[in-house]
Amino acid sequence: MKNLVYKLLSLVFLFTILFSCKPKDQIKIGISLGPLHERWEKDRDYLVKNFEIKGAKVIVKEANNDESLQKTQFLDLVKAKVDVIIMVAVNSQSAGALVQVAKNNNVKVIAYDRLIKNCDLDYYVSFDNIKVGELQADYLTRITPQGNYAILGGSLKDYNSILLRLGQMNILQPLITRNDIHVVLDKNVDNWDADIAYSIINDYLKQSTDLDAIIASNDMIAKGVCKALMEHELCGKILVSGQDAETDACKRIVEGRQTMTVYKYIESLASATTNIALSLAENGSLPYSQTTINNGKIMVPSIQLPNMIQVNKENMRMTVIADGYLDEKVVFGGI
Repeated sequence: MKNLVYKLLSLVFLFTILFSCKPKDQIKIGISLGPLHERWEKDRDYLVKNFEIKGAKVIVKEANNDESLQKTQFLDLVKAKVDVIIMVAVNSQSAGALVQVAKNNNVKVIAYDRLIKNCDLDYYVSFDNIKVGELQADYLTRITPQGNYAILGGSLKDYNSILLRLGQMNILQPLITRNDIHVVLDKNVDNWDADIAYSIINDYLKQSTDLDAIIASNDMIAKGVCKALMEHELCGKILVSGQDAETDACKRIVEGRQTMTVYKYIESLASATTNIALSLAENGSLPYSQTTINNGKIMVPSIQLPNMIQVNKENMRMTVIADGYLDEKVVFGGI
């Protein structure tokens, strides 16, 4: 009798799933993109392409790093009755209130590559940002294991900045403890802004040029750093890291003005996010075995991909070029 009850319950559960599934051509996905430059344009294009191949409708909103505009756009997506919103938040803290509005309207929310804090988030999909920071610091310290270092972190509104710093310090701290490395400058850059990074380094170099390496947490920061170094005739003499393998950064690496960048396989991030969003929209289920991350309110189901590699002048063609991520003629055009 007990086995019969279990079988009947299983059948009820199965039929519930089968008949509650929403056809893909009736699914609406919203993308709320806070930042907007080359890296995020690629994410947007991969996501839109993936959803369109699957037959889902996609509505894209781009805020160009304007927190107020992103709030308006996010609420517009909720009003449009999308099934899932994929959000890259300008502000990881304040975005939590928007997630709660979405939840109150039965809209699922996935935090894409930036964790959203203190809310009932459905899913978080990102890279292992601690590993990114480790790769940056590891590359520079293997070249210059002793000397004066500057660290330029990302926006404090972005939780990734904290994770990157943890990774960077995992590598730097033993060398700092041994007095091999001295951190002479440590700043965070609002909005990951190249002009702010330029001002920070330019001001420092006016006082002292006794600097061996700069851990720039992404390629936009590295852009500002390299501009300042050029004005002080220090290009190629001071090591500079980066992240995202943006076109200009890879050109700088080939030209010897930036030392390295971290290339992350964002196509795999977009693909994983597409599958999760469609599963949430169709029947509310989560398709992957999950890890979790604490966002200050709940343990959020998450995927943190390890798909990344250090890129330098020597392996440029074997990585970003071979993958079709960047055009060889553009990157090596001036060489």
